[in-house]
Amino acid sequence: MKRQNKKLVISLAKHLTLLKMTICTVNKKRFELKNSAEIHIGCIEYENSCFSKGVVVLTDKFRLQLIATGVWVTVFDDAVPEKMMTKIKVEAGGIMSVRKFYKGKKYTFKKSANWKLRFSLFNADGDELLTIVPTVNWKKESHDFVLQLNEEFENECDAFLILQALHCANCSLSMMSGGKVPALVSI
Repeated sequence: MKRQNKKLVISLAKHLTLLKMTICTVNKKRFELKNSAEIHIGCIEYENSCFSKGVVVLTDKFRLQLIATGVWVTVFDDAVPEKMMTKIKVEAGGIMSVRKFYKGKKYTFKKSANWKLRFSLFNADGDELLTIVPTVNWKKESHDFVLQLNEEFENECDAFLILQALHCANCSLSMMSGGKVPALVSI
């Protein structure tokens, strides 16, 4: 009986930690993911403000780079030969697709259709996994983000996927404000 209770407590603690993750904007090129205890889980940091190169840091380090018009890849930094982890592609209608090669899954990232600015990440079945709501932060010349995770799909929504969705949000916001990020798909 004690073993079951211990598993339940560990499972509940993991559940609450995942659901309480927050995105902290350090500056316009660095964003951190923290848990409910304000412990650093990971970050995404760009080399420049056009989001063409950067790093995603969790327990491992990944390189994020623009390889073609509207196409980014995330590559495992320590693998030889390079191991592509994800591919993010801008598609027609402002939708971005996120393909996780190591799990064989595809996700869709898009802006909501209503007047409120919010972005959502959907799995292949059309289920909403998470929502990112940006608000302007004039002091940091960037956005602060509110992260909302869907409890039903917490197992599918890991820190790596959240940081990939955050990259999509940054690129989408840049496209909407006329930034250097390519707004059109290559033909």
